[in-house]
Amino acid sequence: MKIRFTLLILLTSVVHFVKAGDIGNLKNVEGEIDKTYLFQTPQGTIDVNAGKKGKIELGLRFLSDVGIDMTYNLNKNRLHFTGTFTHNFQLNMYYDWMFNVSSAPGLAVYGGAGMAVRFEDWSPFGIGGNLGIQYAFSGAPIVVGFDWRPTWWLANHSYFDSGDFALMVRFQF
Repeated sequence: MKIRFTLLILLTSVVHFVKAGDIGNLKNVEGEIDKTYLFQTPQGTIDVNAGKKGKIELGLRFLSDVGIDMTYNLNKNRLHFTGTFTHNFQLNMYYDWMFNVSSAPGLAVYGGAGMAVRFEDWSPFGIGGNLGIQYAFSGAPIVVGFDWRPTWWLANHSYFDSGDFALMVRFQF
């Protein structure tokens, strides 16, 4: 079941990137394929800084784990940092691609990739994804969200952890 879900996520990502840009027009002036497309945000994304006081959101993360959640908003995407304290101390960092829901202003979905480091554990380093949804209130500097972080922990005894779900409440400043 986990493998099917992971393959479904990968397939939808590929389909999105193919539909987001005309693959035939990915050549630069010299006629070479423009590899910078891989690092561009597809059409339909939002400027996460629009209407905000600042680029930083700071708050709490809770459900599967408890911790501090922080985002640093870039032009259209963001860096997402988390420090959690449930079973051991863990640091996570993700690069999130943000996509708006056009029929609901303030609502956005995101997908990201990144890494995690655990302290006091036999599998201290992991790579994983970050899939979530968030809502930014227009009249207040508050953002609420929910995300899922599947992680493949690497080291002596590598394993896949798909049980990291959390609610977040962040303050924008």
